[in-house]
Amino acid sequence: MKFAIFVSNRTTFPQQLVAEAINETALAIKKAGHTPILPPEGVADDAGALRYAEFLKNQTCDGVIAVFPNFGDESSCLTALRDFGKPILFIACSDRLDAMNSATRRDAFCGKISAVNLFRQCRIPCTVLEPHTIEPSGAAFQDNIKTFAAICRVANGMKKLRTGSIGARCTPFKTVRFDETALEKYHISNEAFDLSELFALIKKLQDNDESVQNKAGFIKNYSQWPANTSDVQLRMAKLAVAIEKMIEKYRLDLVTLRCWTELEEELKLSPCMVLSMLNDRRITANCEVDTINAIGMHVLSLAADAPAACLDWNNNYGDELNKCVLFHCGPTAASLMKPAAKIVDHPMFARVLGCGNGLGCNEGRMKGGDFTWLSGMTRDGKLIFVLDKGKFTDDELPSDFFGCGGVAEFTDFQSKLRSLLRYGFPHHMSLSYGDSFTAVEEAFYSYLGYETITF
Repeated sequence: MKFAIFVSNRTTFPQQLVAEAINETALAIKKAGHTPILPPEGVADDAGALRYAEFLKNQTCDGVIAVFPNFGDESSCLTALRDFGKPILFIACSDRLDAMNSATRRDAFCGKISAVNLFRQCRIPCTVLEPHTIEPSGAAFQDNIKTFAAICRVANGMKKLRTGSIGARCTPFKTVRFDETALEKYHISNEAFDLSELFALIKKLQDNDESVQNKAGFIKNYSQWPANTSDVQLRMAKLAVAIEKMIEKYRLDLVTLRCWTELEEELKLSPCMVLSMLNDRRITANCEVDTINAIGMHVLSLAADAPAACLDWNNNYGDELNKCVLFHCGPTAASLMKPAAKIVDHPMFARVLGCGNGLGCNEGRMKGGDFTWLSGMTRDGKLIFVLDKGKFTDDELPSDFFGCGGVAEFTDFQSKLRSLLRYGFPHHMSLSYGDSFTAVEEAFYSYLGYETITF
């Protein structure tokens, strides 16, 4: 990513600290794996601020890191950055106890507070992270850069989002109803399509089409298939190509799919694996037309810079009150599962439609590790998410447990479950591995305006 450096300077404070701050910040950004955009000068007055604002217009960057090597100047800082429109991270350089004389004392601690106060007065979004002051060359700043990069990915990546609902909401699943008009207030547009459009695209595809053959080859190697299923793999390839054509035609950032039972009756397959492949390619996709939790998946995928998953709150885990089983039939990205995932016939469809009508679930077990999770809904014209953390344990599930699942552990889980039910969140949750809690909470609060509930 590219981060522009802005240095706020008050000329009544030590000036040798300004150039040092520019150099140290640039080196830290490079160390974190990103590209610094160096400023032409430190900004101490409105004339310099106007020059910097013009400089910034000509740059392509993901965010600004505003550095206070000394007290800085809040007024010119506002003039320089108020029209930037992307995330801004404020950092204050730490004073040292052995350098508190008038020639070396920074007072950036106070200057950062003054600048952020002015930005809040003017309703200009900005970011502050812990600790309040840092050494640009230190480990804390590396952590700040990592978090800020995730904030930028989320805040910038969710602008003018286009979601696609392929098929109507599954008739019995009122839990995933949502308000399209509410989403528009957050600059999220949903395009709704009838399944007939998808079926028509599939019928136009020929077995020997290059796109179909290429996709069939990828599908064959994506997971472990049962023997003698090449005909299903070919139909699966057509389904994948058709969905990708819709994504391209309508410029969709993510898709949700009416996944039963019309698809199984029409195509004689379960679409789970296609969604799994899309998620592995960082094209957010989920089932049961759960658009809001697909939005949550997209957020978490941006924050983690990795695939996300949508799973059911599905089973208790024996008598373990802080654990549960998270599960879905098989749309989870293979990269999030332990090795040896396999394609199976969906037993629920086999029971209703007969064996062989629901082959396509990518079955496996979730990898162990910490994760960040969201669950979302629209309510009373608002987009609302609950945000928390958990971890997948090494606890085993029974060998005959169907689908993709894992045993997850949470702190004070029973209390959290009660809160989820009191608010009325749905039976789905979205997650990505790693700790993205701070980045997601900050992006929601400062830049996107999503209502966020934390425990």
